[in-house]
Amino acid sequence: MTDTSQKADQHNSNNDDIQFGEEITMMQSGFSFQPIIGLELEIDDMVYMYSDDGNLEISLLGGPLEDKASIAEINDDLAADVLGNIDRFELIEAGTDSIQGARGFLNKVHYTDADQEGVGRALICSPYLNQFFFLLVITLEEYWDSKGEKIFQMLKNTIQFHPQFMVDEIQKEMGSYSDLTIENYEFIKPEEDFSLSIEKGDISFLLAARAHTENEMVMLTDITAPDGTVLYQYNPTTGNFSSSIFKAPLTGTHGEVSLFFPRDNQKTLIPGEYMFTFSTQSGNGLQDIQVILRNGKANDFQVIDLNIWLAVDDNSFYNPDSLEQLEQEIFEGLQKELMPYNLGPGKISFIHPAMDEMEAFSSIDVQKDLADCSYMIAENADNPRGLNIGLVENIYNSSSDSKIPAVSSGAPGMILSTESPHTCILLAWPAFKNNIPALVDSVLEQLVRFSGIDTQVSQSQQDQPIKMNHEIAWRIRRHPLFYNPD
Repeated sequence: MTDTSQKADQHNSNNDDIQFGEEITMMQSGFSFQPIIGLELEIDDMVYMYSDDGNLEISLLGGPLEDKASIAEINDDLAADVLGNIDRFELIEAGTDSIQGARGFLNKVHYTDADQEGVGRALICSPYLNQFFFLLVITLEEYWDSKGEKIFQMLKNTIQFHPQFMVDEIQKEMGSYSDLTIENYEFIKPEEDFSLSIEKGDISFLLAARAHTENEMVMLTDITAPDGTVLYQYNPTTGNFSSSIFKAPLTGTHGEVSLFFPRDNQKTLIPGEYMFTFSTQSGNGLQDIQVILRNGKANDFQVIDLNIWLAVDDNSFYNPDSLEQLEQEIFEGLQKELMPYNLGPGKISFIHPAMDEMEAFSSIDVQKDLADCSYMIAENADNPRGLNIGLVENIYNSSSDSKIPAVSSGAPGMILSTESPHTCILLAWPAFKNNIPALVDSVLEQLVRFSGIDTQVSQSQQDQPIKMNHEIAWRIRRHPLFYNPD
């Protein structure tokens, strides 16, 4: 028996005395509906409503849609199954129709049963990428024109869809990270609701939504918490924006937008389904959504690994003793700054780019080169969970003709991905080569930016450099960059 839940909500239609009862949610089938008062109602894996006089029969069914399955063929198969006890029937293609904006295929139904002629409609749609919904309404022929077609149209308006089978379509990986679950969802339709299931023990998630092309702009338009609280709303057309967790709309260039949650200690994760909606400037759907869920205890001692890309022609980088000394100074500097907050540095790895790569990336324009740097470092790093740091000769902004000592490619950036354009922070080596404590301070400042946590409340003045404190430490230690070394 399918689990159902009911809402104390009644809708009475004045149209020919057709009345609808309380909403019923088919939890395992991904939809809700309102039964027609006066009809018999049976609920199992399928919803079946019928009149005592045999004039009207209604069937509703929802379920998972297999990869590459044809909903047009499924429409024929399901109609044949439901009509299996009828003497003779015919399905005639009737184009398309839609329910709550989900367009699908429509069949006209003609049947003969015990010398009585009947007609009807069979409609199937896919409200979510891996989910189908099927509706069949049949009546005696003389009843269709007077009431049957009207009931078919009115019943469609009571249907509501809920993403139920997303877990069947995602790829889950645990890999070598016992505290992380990595989920990849593919081919998200335009304006499709995306559901993320949070379980007890999850403490944070890092999410990246990617378009099909790199020159696309991706925008987050809605976030709703499991308890129904609307955390974020943005209308790209009107510019209207409201949010309790972000100060400005989240939009992403280079075909990706990312977000980290929780950003502060006021809004923590709660178990259940978080709902998201994204849009793109072109109106096309998304290629994929990558989610990194972190679980476990974050209050224990946490460390962070560093991948340092040495894209500078400095002889000391090729001297093992000098490189070892640099590693030690960076490690000790980070340890000094992080240990008061029960945080610390982990493994530090150095990456030597090829000569042609060094020449191409020694001078970085933040307007056009950050994505290429992200791809290059991520592809060469052996530790995909580490913070990717690029030491380069020069960082500048071509739009303002100004030099910049350090920059983050994303706020938040992404980890555990070679496809993201936002996977690194960059520092101009000449600005720090003689002052490693200043380099450490800059790494921590860009790390905070890269993590995507909220820093406005924790900083006394917004134009001052970001410094580690207890509030920032509480937030950042939940980020998947950090882990328990034991």
